[in-house]
This record gives sequence, structure tokens and C-alpha cells, in this order.
Amino acid sequence: MNKFVGFIFFSTVVISQARANDAFCPPGNNKALQKIELGKIIESPKCFKRQGDESNEAIADKNQLTDFEVLARLAFAEGISTNMEKCEKYGESIFESIAWGVHNRVELTKSNPKWEKSFGKGYRGVIFKKAQFNPAVSKKSTYSTLFLCPTEHPLWKVYWQHATEAANKVVTAPDENPFLKGPKTNGVSAVTHFYYPQSSQATNPPVDWANLTKTKAKNAYVKNIKVNGSTFSNECVQFFSYAK
Repeated sequence: MNKFVGFIFFSTVVISQARANDAFCPPGNNKALQKIELGKIIESPKCFKRQGDESNEAIADKNQLTDFEVLARLAFAEGISTNMEKCEKYGESIFESIAWGVHNRVELTKSNPKWEKSFGKGYRGVIFKKAQFNPAVSKKSTYSTLFLCPTEHPLWKVYWQHATEAANKVVTAPDENPFLKGPKTNGVSAVTHFYYPQSSQATNPPVDWANLTKTKAKNAYVKNIKVNGSTFSNECVQFFSYAK
């Protein structure tokens, strides 16, 4: 995705103060993705402050965030970046679609290592891949502070529940991926690019890959996706299939 623009199953398990003792998931180590760990729902996320020129990835690593929490924070910040004033009516579907977008890239690289160069490897590798998911992770993005400190948002409790439920669904019920009904490559979803047309960081006109006046974008555009049981409007998140 271009710079600044992208991309219920609910457990009652709550991370206690012992969360710091959770096993650390090293970047790119898919064997570390244990469902018992990834399935945890974080009731109140910790708040982290950037020190100097630290990247979000460095902060996540320093504080030993699990891959599940990194995914939840990504869905949270990216979801809010879509423009909740206009998109809140789609509620949890916004956050779930973004979490599935990360999952699609993870599964593509598993199916064929050639995609690692474009998308990264594993959840951490995909999320922190340079120039991808910038609304949530770029230091220059106003929304990246919400990745570090979700509780700074006045409606964080509502949106954080949506984000953690979305992350939990992705890692515990991958067969429920709504994008499996759309374009596929190697048997996995090829929907890899999301564009947020209502975002304050959207460009006018859109970048070429999301510009629906362009033939390439028209051909890649995916319509009528059902997320969370209902047809999801592309008004706030537009889906594109570019993994051929």
C-alpha cells in the first residue's frame, strides 16, 4: 500500500499483571504463534511512549508484545484511521476486515515465499513491513500514537473490543475468512490491498492502484464482501486483489 494509506468470537480471558511473563514471539517466527496465547483478549492495553526516534516495531519488540496484541493494535489504529465520524455505522466490520487483510498476506507468504519480499513474513513481518499499514505504524502518521496508546482515544473501550475480537477471530477461526469467497491464489485469499477513501490521509485522486477510473484498479476491485454476517459497504474500506 502507498504511504499513509492502506489496509465474534469473544473470549473472556483477560491478561493480568502477569502478562509481562508471556512468551515473546520473535519477528517472523511462525512457530511461536500459539493459539492459547494469541486467543487472549486484552481488557486494558498498556500505553507506550516513543523515546526519541524509536519505531513502533522497536517499541513493540522492547515491550515484548505478543503477535496477537500487535495485530489487535494494528486493527485498532487502522480502523480509526478510516474516519470513524463517517464509518462508525459499520462498527466491528471495519476492524475485522483489516485484521483479515493482515491474515491474507500472512497466508500468501506461507503458500509461496515469493510474496515475502512484498508483504513480509508472519504477523509481525507483515504488519511492520516498510511502507505498508502506515496509518498505524509510521511515526509520521497521527494515528500511530493510537497503536502505541489505544486508551488515548475517547472511545477506546468500544473500538478496542472490536479490534481484539477481530484479532481473536482471525487467529482462532481462519476458516471463517470472508475473503475466501473472493479471488484466490494457491487456495488462499488474494485480497491484499485495502484503501480508505474517507480517511484524512486519503489522496485525491487516489493512488493508481486504488483509482477506480484506471483499468488496473477496476479489474482488481472486489465488491460485495460479507464481513461479520452482512454485506460490507466499500464506502469506508475498498478491497483490491493484486496477488496474482
